[in-house]
Amino acid sequence: MSFKNRMSLLAVVLAALFLTEPISARTCGTNIIGRHQQELRTKQANHQKPAAKRKAYSGCEASAYYDTVLSQKTEHFQIFYTLNGPHQTTPAYVDTVAKIAEYAYQFYTAQMGMLPPLGDEVSFHYQQNVGKGLYPIEIIDVDLMRATDFYLNGSCFGCYGVTISEDYSDGTTTLVVENDFRYVPEYKSEKDTIKVDGKDCIYDIASLEFANEAHKYSYVDQWQNGIRVTLVHELYHAVQLRYIDFNEYWDFWFEASASGVEEVAAPDIDDYFAYLPTMSKLENTPLDEMIEDYGAGILFLYLYNHVSPTTDKFIWEGKSKTPDYSFWRILNNYAQKNKLSADSLFQDFSVKLSFAGKRTNLLDTAQWISSDENRWPEFKHIHHDNALDEFSPSMKEHAYQFHNGGKPIVTDYHGKATAIAYMSGESQIKSIKTTKMADSLYTVWNNNPSIDSIIWVFSRYNDSTAIPVEIDERPTRAYPSPWREGNLCFASLPQSKKFIEIRTRRGDLVVRDPYNSQTHCIDENRVKKLMVPGVYRFRAGSSGKTKDFIVIY
Repeated sequence: MSFKNRMSLLAVVLAALFLTEPISARTCGTNIIGRHQQELRTKQANHQKPAAKRKAYSGCEASAYYDTVLSQKTEHFQIFYTLNGPHQTTPAYVDTVAKIAEYAYQFYTAQMGMLPPLGDEVSFHYQQNVGKGLYPIEIIDVDLMRATDFYLNGSCFGCYGVTISEDYSDGTTTLVVENDFRYVPEYKSEKDTIKVDGKDCIYDIASLEFANEAHKYSYVDQWQNGIRVTLVHELYHAVQLRYIDFNEYWDFWFEASASGVEEVAAPDIDDYFAYLPTMSKLENTPLDEMIEDYGAGILFLYLYNHVSPTTDKFIWEGKSKTPDYSFWRILNNYAQKNKLSADSLFQDFSVKLSFAGKRTNLLDTAQWISSDENRWPEFKHIHHDNALDEFSPSMKEHAYQFHNGGKPIVTDYHGKATAIAYMSGESQIKSIKTTKMADSLYTVWNNNPSIDSIIWVFSRYNDSTAIPVEIDERPTRAYPSPWREGNLCFASLPQSKKFIEIRTRRGDLVVRDPYNSQTHCIDENRVKKLMVPGVYRFRAGSSGKTKDFIVIY
């Protein structure tokens, strides 16, 4: 490659690096703080230096970018704001923050039974004294927040808000919310200045707009909705931090539950939709190992809508008592206390999730995970073109998997399994209790012309047990006999054998087919290819008595 071409390629690469914005600007600053502090502890333990991140340019101290700080008090909150400079807001904006904060407070304490948020005595950014018993909320340009180097390792570049404190261990926090729902580009930002005591203080201009991807509008235009979704989310973090210090005990459920609670407290905004397309493309991926934790909020919605609105109260109380316990262990404790099964709950969640998107028209609306599940993307189904395509599911813990068609071999499977039949605009759902039941459903449903397709749903909680092997004690048989069309099946096959033999009436071998379950089927095209009309005999293995069946077509 010539020098000129190499330089052209370098220019393209640099342009990609410096002109590309983040894939999603939807970011929770509290999440970034938690992960950064976790990284710091890991690096310090290994004597490593943390990776540097670019910060928004500010040539002066944080206090230089605001002058007079005003406040408004409500029953439970004190809101700090300014009407000038890069942090400026409007009285209408402040009134909306006050109204939504009180609504969220009542929702969490009265409806969900959670502890109320506990405020810092001095607000974090504006450094203002807070009235006794009140919780501080600060309206600022989040990219110019105080001490971003320490807490965020640089500027946020797209945070709606932050629940922050100088000491998370005592549960006291300050909620910082965006002042105009614009944010600073991570690259190529424009600058502005303000004059402070004769000095020019430079800062990055927040020029990009936060957007609602579900309904295609800008939060700059519909800032009331921006305030609603931000306060509902961030104030829930303040509630969570009453129970546990996330700097010491980070868990995916911090963001998952805060994302899920947005939908129950502000159901028309649907900001969490932004994370479902990526999540929907994954299968057999643990729910706590998704690319982003926000999407896992759909499990919160399931628990809230189908188990109890106070389930999350038990989760966080459990975290407070036993902070080393995982979310999964505490949910298992909740299930046992209420005479439920955690792995059955997770399987029910997985079954309902398999209907996401257009498939919801096959499920009663009362069974939807959320009232807007019909607008979710369809979650990935593994398609099997041939009904005889055998597969053996092997699930990771806290994961789910959906198969469309095929024949599951569940003899050594650990986890829960469900079969779903789609037919004429409705569905039939059967929980698979034994290996025999799996074989029976497969055989009966595949020979039912009114069934359009069969879905197999698998999930695994923790150390899930195997599906019991139930031996079909009826005699080995071929059906239908006489065979005319469809699959030709052989049932009650002994597990001690590995194949069946089909022979002509004279004893000539037609085929030797391996099998993995008590039922083995041959599709119609293959039957016609192997056998002309007549009488045939079969047996399991290479020795023993044979049984007759008839082929007619």
